[in-house]
Amino acid sequence: MTRAFLPLITVLSGVLATSPALAQAAAVVKTNPLPVYMHYMPWFESPATLGGNDWGFHWEFNNRNPNIVDAQGKRQIASHYYPKIGPYASRDPHVIEYHLLLMKYAGVDGVMINWYGQQGTNGDIGNLLTSSNAIVDRVDDAGLEFGVVFEDRFAGNIEHAKTNVRYLRDNYFNRPAYIRQGAAQDPLMAIFGPITFQQPTQWTQILAEAGEDVNFATLWYEKNEAGANADGEYAWIYQDAARTHYQHQSDFYAHRAPTLGTAGGSAYPGFNDYYQEGGLGNVVPFEIPHLNGDTLASLLSLANTNKGVIDFLQLNTWNDFSEGTMFEPTVETGFAYLEQVQDFTGVPYSKAELELIYRLYRARKNLASDPAKQALLDHAAASLAALDVPAAQLALEAAAPAGDFDGDGDTDGADLLTWQRQLGATGLFPLNDHSADANGDGIVDAADLEIWKISSAASAAQTNPAAAAIQLATAASHLVPEPAAASQAAFACLSMALMLRTVRLR
Repeated sequence: MTRAFLPLITVLSGVLATSPALAQAAAVVKTNPLPVYMHYMPWFESPATLGGNDWGFHWEFNNRNPNIVDAQGKRQIASHYYPKIGPYASRDPHVIEYHLLLMKYAGVDGVMINWYGQQGTNGDIGNLLTSSNAIVDRVDDAGLEFGVVFEDRFAGNIEHAKTNVRYLRDNYFNRPAYIRQGAAQDPLMAIFGPITFQQPTQWTQILAEAGEDVNFATLWYEKNEAGANADGEYAWIYQDAARTHYQHQSDFYAHRAPTLGTAGGSAYPGFNDYYQEGGLGNVVPFEIPHLNGDTLASLLSLANTNKGVIDFLQLNTWNDFSEGTMFEPTVETGFAYLEQVQDFTGVPYSKAELELIYRLYRARKNLASDPAKQALLDHAAASLAALDVPAAQLALEAAAPAGDFDGDGDTDGADLLTWQRQLGATGLFPLNDHSADANGDGIVDAADLEIWKISSAASAAQTNPAAAAIQLATAASHLVPEPAAASQAAFACLSMALMLRTVRLR
């Protein structure tokens, strides 16, 4: 039988090919004006970047082997927590897209890259710089800012440090997206320490290479090591036998921050490191339990109470999996920590948008060899950056229908049979990735059936938009409690229907 309508991907590919350039990134509206920055580790590698079976030190430590995979699809990594997307390489463009879009929809204003520079004694400095630059080159796509937390620990001499500051001057400070702070709007240059150079005269020489005055912030209580060169400090993660981590944060806000020209607060979900288990010894002598999100909630509340004495809040960290401080979604915590950040920043988004971004990442990997569908996913990513969620849903559904469990490009009864056969199956993306696990939570269950209903309505919209709208409204009412999300889904389905009705085959 001749199909009444062109396949959706054909239609949208043609429309997008003749449409104007992809939408520009838009600024997220937040009710909380405090700048929020995410501390980011650029140090992860994979066989795709290192070759062979090498996953790099930060996934392996001394005794882990990510090439060993358990029955659920989890690789063996040096962490108590498992990334929702599995272990990855920091310079993977799809990973960077996923990370930055998640930050954007959580209300994060910029990323603070843990930055090692161009010269140093660490053997991986070249890879670290390549990965850092890969992130820097993508922040504009998401409409975010960026800055650095400078590392001087591997500087073999003062010339290394001076060279690294010159690199910042020539490659980072001159970008419009670089974070600037204070009345003079100087580039914010935080330092994790200082560790190697602890004399003010040394920092006078090093910072002279910046080409302009910088807003130089040391770790808390280390400002004197840079002398007059330091503008302020930022808080970090610490506790000892005398005081809890919360008391240390409270003391910083109450007694230290008001005395500083620039002060940065700190919030984190906990601290649960893998050093001992990974064969590195008892590197850090304390643990801060996550307490199912209560630790983070208490620190965000404390920062909000004291936002009058700080210039920014740094979320520590996005992805230090080995220390268990990550905001990045994991198998164990899901999107919960980013949802708490959404509440703190006051963005008009929820878990629904975060899940959509995760779905985009899965589609990027599953459809890696299909240029036409990657073009649709490009449009979905640009639409998300422009805050046009319905357009992103439309493009994503065209490229990878959420309910297409049998991989034939549409959602129908055959996919329902696939779901029935896989019901109860477990496994993690991207290994043991069951096709009917539509939400990627590791199990095929009733939640995936609800997603199939939504996707089925989108497919039905090709031939009967009125009936599909009714079907969609019923399904969405069970799937997404937020009215805005349901209306966005309805808009996506009806948009597909209207578009397809205009291109009937003659």
